[in-house]
This record gives sequence, C-alpha cells and structure tokens, in this order.
Amino acid sequence: MAFEKDYEEIKERFENYYNSFISGLTDIPEPLHSSMVYSLSSEGKRLRPILFLSAADVFGAEETESLYKTACAIECIHTYSLIHDDLPCMDNSDMRRGKPSNHKVYGEDVAVLAGDALLNLVYELLFDAVTLASNESKDKFIRAGRIISERAGARGLIGGQVVDTSVDMTKHVSAKLNYIYQHKTADLIGVSLMAGALVGGADESEIKKIREAGDNIGYAFQITDDILDMEDKDDDDKMNFVKVYGIKEARRAVSDKTALALTQLSSLDKDVSFLRSLTKHLSIRKN
Repeated sequence: MAFEKDYEEIKERFENYYNSFISGLTDIPEPLHSSMVYSLSSEGKRLRPILFLSAADVFGAEETESLYKTACAIECIHTYSLIHDDLPCMDNSDMRRGKPSNHKVYGEDVAVLAGDALLNLVYELLFDAVTLASNESKDKFIRAGRIISERAGARGLIGGQVVDTSVDMTKHVSAKLNYIYQHKTADLIGVSLMAGALVGGADESEIKKIREAGDNIGYAFQITDDILDMEDKDDDDKMNFVKVYGIKEARRAVSDKTALALTQLSSLDKDVSFLRSLTKHLSIRKN
C-alpha cells in the first residue's frame, strides 16, 4: 500500500537522525546513560514525530536540522513518560514493548532519574532547534517549543497522569475519563500536529483545525488501546472506556472520533492524504 510505503519512508528518515542523536549522547555517567539509551532505543511506532514531520510537510516546512531536533524532542517526551508510567508508584508495569520495563532492568531510582534526564534533554533539543533555525523561522520554532512544553506539563500530559493515578474514579467517571484521555494521551499527539503546522507557517485557523483533529486522533488512539487491552485480557483494576461504556460503545467512539478528525483534516486547503490515511490506519490497528 502507498500509505505503508510513505509511513516507512518518513519513519526511516526520522530513525536515521534519531539514531545519530542517541549515539551522540556522551559524558553521562553509568548506569544513567545505559538506562536512557535502553528506552530511547526501544522499538516503537514513532507516531508522534511522524505526525510532527508530516504536518510540517503539509504546510511546506523545509527538512532542516531544526525540524529533526524538534521531532527528537517530542519522542523524548513520549519515552520519558513511558518510563515513569511503568514505575510501581504509577501503573506498575513490568514489560514495555516486549522488553522488561526500565525500572526492572536498572532499578526504580535510576529509572526515575533517566526519565528526568530525558525531559531535560527535551529543552536542550528545543533550544538547539531555535538556535539552528533561519532568521525567518526562529519565531515559529520558539512558539512550537512553547506549546510542546505546555502540553507536556502540568496543564497537559502530567496533569492527565496525576488524575489517572491519584483521583478517586468512583465519582464523575465520565468527566475524569475525558480529562485523562485528553491530557495523558491526546495532548502529545495533538501538539505533534500543531507544532508541525506552526513551523510550516500555518495560520491561526489552520492551527485550530489541526489541533482539533489531533485531539480526536489522540482520544480514539487511547480508546483503541483500551479495546486491545481487553481483547488481549491484559486487564487490571484501572478504570477505562471499555469498562465504563462497554466494548460496543468503545468501538463506536473510535469510529466517531476518527470521522471527526478526518472531517477536520479535510477542511484544510492542503494535501492531507497521508494524514488521513494514517488516521484511518490508527483506528483499525491491532497493536
């Protein structure tokens, strides 16, 4: 399929830069260095950097080092969040992407610090992206870095995580699930598209449309994870969409959110064929 070929080509270009970035991580004491590289090098979809690079391409951004540094920053945010998410004080997961979780290999103390180190590395990358950008692009990368930081922080991903782990889910379940799914998952997916559009020079109307599309893609992505977890019998005591509304309603929600995202993408006066195909693919994925 043309979509799969395009996806692999974008992923390969990103991986080439990403691997050189990982190999350039030096002057870091052990076992911190090994712990960071262990999770950074783990197999993954690279969905968020691919969304960022694709959105940037839609709006005509050039393939520069600033672009790839920002893509690496987004992947570092995702990776650090997974390290912390797996910790015993959070989701207490022993496995991640078919391998023992970071804390099972390096211990909880090193895993916490590896996540902290990756989050700080994000800001090195974002500042580097601004420094390397052309004079015409600097403000765009500054603004992109600002919204990435916000959506990764207390008003975004971390806010979603704290509600997921520490809030009583026996009351106001629907509102709390919406908050968790929006912030813990959809915020980083949505900001990947937003930041790509920003550095490509999208106007405010276009940024709003792609943000809304990204939020719907992210919400559908999380519900699909819930469905796959239930089908694989990877069940636990945590509340999720399937447990609250049932498998039939969960599949309907994925379909509805995906349809909304496709409509929002199509309202852009751009070639969004790859993003539309990717959105459809995510709604029917099996892993």
